[in-house]
Parts: sequence; C-alpha cells; structure tokens
Amino acid sequence: MRTFIEKKQMSQFPFQGLEDKEISSFTCSIQDESAKQHINKLKESNRNFIKEIAALKSENSKLDTVVKDNVILRNNLDKVNLERLEHGRIIQKIEHELAEHTSRTEHLERVIVQLKEENLNLTNARQRLTMEFKNTDMHYNRILNDMEGEIQRLREENVNSRHEIQHLDIKHSNRGVRSTLAICSRGKATSSAWRRIPNDNKFSANSETEFRWNNQEDLDNWDLEINQVQTINFKC
Repeated sequence: MRTFIEKKQMSQFPFQGLEDKEISSFTCSIQDESAKQHINKLKESNRNFIKEIAALKSENSKLDTVVKDNVILRNNLDKVNLERLEHGRIIQKIEHELAEHTSRTEHLERVIVQLKEENLNLTNARQRLTMEFKNTDMHYNRILNDMEGEIQRLREENVNSRHEIQHLDIKHSNRGVRSTLAICSRGKATSSAWRRIPNDNKFSANSETEFRWNNQEDLDNWDLEINQVQTINFKC
C-alpha cells in the first residue's frame, strides 16, 4: 500500500484509475487532516481535469469534423480553381473568337460598302444605257420611218415611172411605126427624085465643094426623122 501511495503521489494524477471504494479505504487510513484536505483538492482537480478532458475530446471531435470539412472544402476549392482555369481558357477562346468575329464584321462592312458603291455605279450605268438605248431606238425608229417613207415614195415613183414608160413605149412604138413608114415612103421618093436630077446637078468626085440638091428641104426633113427615131431607141 505504501508503495502504491508513493507511486500515486509521484504520479501527476494520483487517483486516476481508482474506484471509489479504493479511494475511501485509502482515505480512511490517513489520519492527518491536512492530508484529507489535500486529497479533496486532488479529487476536485481530478474532476475538473476529467471535465477538461471530456471538453477536449469534444473539441477534438469537433476539430476532426472541422478538418474533414476543411479537406472537403480544399477539394472543392481545387475543383473551383480547375473550373476557374477552364473558364479562363474558355473566356480567352471566346475573346479570341470575338476579335476574329469583329475583324470579319469590319471586313464584311467594308465589302458591303464597296458592293453598295458598285451597285450604285451599276444602277447609274444601267440608267445611262437605258436612256442611250431609248434615244438610239427612237433615232433608229425615225430612220426606219424615214426609210419606209422613202421606200414607199420610191415605189410610188417606180409605179408611176413604169406607167409612164409603158405609155411612152406604146406612144413611141406607134410613132416609130409611123416614122418607119414615112422613111420608107421618103426613100422611094428620094430615089425617084435622084433619078430625075440632071447630070450637071450631080456631085463630081473631083469637085472640092459639096454637091447641092434641088430637093434639099426633103432631105433635111428625112434626116430629122431619122435622128428622132435613134433618140427614142436610145432612151428605151
């Protein structure tokens, strides 16, 4: 017992692990009042220490819970960081695509402006060509109308000329027949008149002057009719 008491006194918690009966038997053997008071103080301190241990265990369990929660939060934070990095890459990709889209939009706007200018130029050219075509068409229509009028006039003149030619052909043919008959009759008369001319009135081959006829007027009329017949035949 003495050894046990000494060990308990040497221990930091002398009553730890002892039951109430053992503690009571131990206290009964002590006669000193101061020892009892010391024991009571030790009991009180032991109870307080047990309460503190229980509190520490509770806090330790809470701390374990906090540590687990901290681990979970850390894992969640890592996931959030990964998602943030992924979102950052997505944002950079979107910004790059947005820059390309902006560049394309500016290029398309320039192309649209050029196409509008070309469309305006084509519209002006179409209007100009339309006016030129209308003016040219009107000019050609006037020319065609003038040509049709001229052709109609020439046709009318041709018809009139044909009628006149037919009339003149009929007239000249009748006159030619009459002239031929007159020439034939005049020829016969001239032959008879030639035979009636004396020898001294006939021309001589060695004479330098022209011969003279007694019936010179008849010969002149004969030559005039021959010339008229030749002129009519040449015109026809």
